[in-house]
Amino acid sequence: MKERFLILLLCVVAAFRVFMFSAAFPFFSNIDEDLHFDLITQYSHGEVPHSFDPLKEETLNWIVPYASPEFLVTPNHFSDGKFPMPLWKQPWSKVEPEIAATRRAWASEINFESSQPPLYYVLAGFWWCIGKHIGFSGIESLYWIRFLNVALMATMVWLAYLAARTIAPDRLDLRVGTPLLVAFIPQNVFYAMNDDVLSPLCFGVLFLCVLRWLRTDAPSLQLAALTGVVIACTYLTKLSNLPLIVIAVAVVLARIVAISRQMPRAGLIAVAVLLVCAAVPIGSWMVWLKLQFGDFTGSDAKIAFLDWTRKPFVQWWQHPIFTPAGLWIFWWDLTARFWRGEVEWHGEQFNWQTVDPLFAISSLVFIAAAVLGLRRQLGVSAFQRQAIATAILMIAAGIVFLGFLSIQFDFGSCVNPSRAHPYFTSGRLLSGALIPFAVSYVYGISCLCRFATSKLGKAHRIGTATTLAVLGAIVVFSQVSEILIIWPVFSSEHNWFHR
Repeated sequence: MKERFLILLLCVVAAFRVFMFSAAFPFFSNIDEDLHFDLITQYSHGEVPHSFDPLKEETLNWIVPYASPEFLVTPNHFSDGKFPMPLWKQPWSKVEPEIAATRRAWASEINFESSQPPLYYVLAGFWWCIGKHIGFSGIESLYWIRFLNVALMATMVWLAYLAARTIAPDRLDLRVGTPLLVAFIPQNVFYAMNDDVLSPLCFGVLFLCVLRWLRTDAPSLQLAALTGVVIACTYLTKLSNLPLIVIAVAVVLARIVAISRQMPRAGLIAVAVLLVCAAVPIGSWMVWLKLQFGDFTGSDAKIAFLDWTRKPFVQWWQHPIFTPAGLWIFWWDLTARFWRGEVEWHGEQFNWQTVDPLFAISSLVFIAAAVLGLRRQLGVSAFQRQAIATAILMIAAGIVFLGFLSIQFDFGSCVNPSRAHPYFTSGRLLSGALIPFAVSYVYGISCLCRFATSKLGKAHRIGTATTLAVLGAIVVFSQVSEILIIWPVFSSEHNWFHR
């Protein structure tokens, strides 16, 4: 009972964190928040985009008065050395010419996210309609959409606890440490409208399904159907979840084959149910993309729009990622951005230079320790070994997928990634692996701490306390750093606190 109360408290604290930072940031952040809002607007009316069009008129009605220039420029950009008062706080008669000019500038923006899977936009659109029905309007209505992330984060923390408790019901360090890390990871994608925020939740449920399959001794039609539906939801949230889904499907199918040797007919039916529940919604979306955008993933049109071109196969191997220095740059940037995000302020990324080494080095050390811990079988059962190995494989698959994207394209005039920095290191694309990452990371800390205390008396108890102490120190350091780094945002005249 005390443990569940602690986890519920973590859910509340995590939700409060996301609420505070979401409210502190004005609109619209540099991680394409305007494009995601445009899609939310369309889906809220039941409209499915079928081409890369300019921002809709309704979208412009919201963006023009409420968008802040603080993401892209410094105060020195203005003649008096400070940001102008938000348009929505001024009388219309005074700012009508400025609104017209701003509208013309935004009207040329093309929404190249239109081929993205629909699930987040359907959910956010429905959530927005609820807010309007309640009575939210103006900038409060926009923030209501962002505050959907508050509920999503609280749910993620609880899912992390369920996953850790399923894997290691007898290990307090994993049961508490995993949701603790998820609750306080300073990833700023959770402070904006963005389809990446739904990936950890959907794939977290899928990860739980995989764990159930690893533990079961008989094919289950209900579990097969649930797994298929969650696979579809995960795919229909973000295409970058595909490598994670591949590992999950491979593990589930291998397990069904193994446990159905005594009941081949039941196993075959379970596979059929799983595939049908996953394939029908995914296949329907892929057919829509083929008809509207020309290919089954909707990627070709986006690639052309971004000025990317596919390199000949022989040129792939000339990529700097195949050098020690290039591989380290890829790992450093990817892990740092996976932890803290990519939102810019005053035209530059927030200064995380003192914290990024912690993210990059600790991720490498603790994931490596988790791998070695599995090899040495440090007090884990066969199921726990399979579960943690699966989590590590999921993380590895996501990283390899982004590395594969890095080497196969010439990025042309694109800014990020670019020819000068040809690395696909948008950490938010790995957000689906957040819970498997947290499990692996905490298990790696536990392996090192238990090894270090193995020669002491009561090593189990000391190892658990040391693991939670190390993780707690990392969490405190990252949280204090996040508050200090992002603190200037709270003074913005364009945010929720100054409405």
